[in-house]
Amino acid sequence: MTTDAIPTSPLDDALRFDAVDLVGRTGTHRRVEHTVPAPAREAGGLAMQVSEGEPIAIELELETVVEGIYAHGTVTAHLEGECSRCLDPVDQDIATRFDELFLYPEKIKAEEREDSVLLVDDEVRLGPVVRDALAMEADERPLCREDCPGLCAQCGFRMEDDPDHHHEVIDERFAALKGLFDEDPKDDDAQDGKA
Repeated sequence: MTTDAIPTSPLDDALRFDAVDLVGRTGTHRRVEHTVPAPAREAGGLAMQVSEGEPIAIELELETVVEGIYAHGTVTAHLEGECSRCLDPVDQDIATRFDELFLYPEKIKAEEREDSVLLVDDEVRLGPVVRDALAMEADERPLCREDCPGLCAQCGFRMEDDPDHHHEVIDERFAALKGLFDEDPKDDDAQDGKA
């Protein structure tokens, strides 16, 4: 994954760190603490996301190694979403670790560039790394509780409000037979007597 593409999120711009003082100085390091407001939620994105304007806190250590700049640290955020069964609001606090080596472009062969994370303009562009770390830690199918009964599949009724709620569903293929057993048996006997 190359990082020299045009930024795709405000987070990408907010999480650029100048590393000019570290470039080429193997063994040097710098600690960074940075908090940025979350951008607008991505429509059709993850079920759990940081709400717009809420803080995303980064604790970062940048270290110079022979191949480039090694960035590691933690990202802390409060995620919000909705239960995948009943659609009630749910939240999740996460603090997750990330590690990435931003390689010097001149140290990478041309055919390896597409699969590498590169140091671009002496900057560590941490936006994609932080987004990936949050996505990996977020609940993919969040639940308000493990035994959430969810919503009725036929009408959307909240099953927790009435656990006995149900619908009598008749397969369309047998709908014509439904009336067959609804007739009064006495009527059948009367008809048999007339014949």
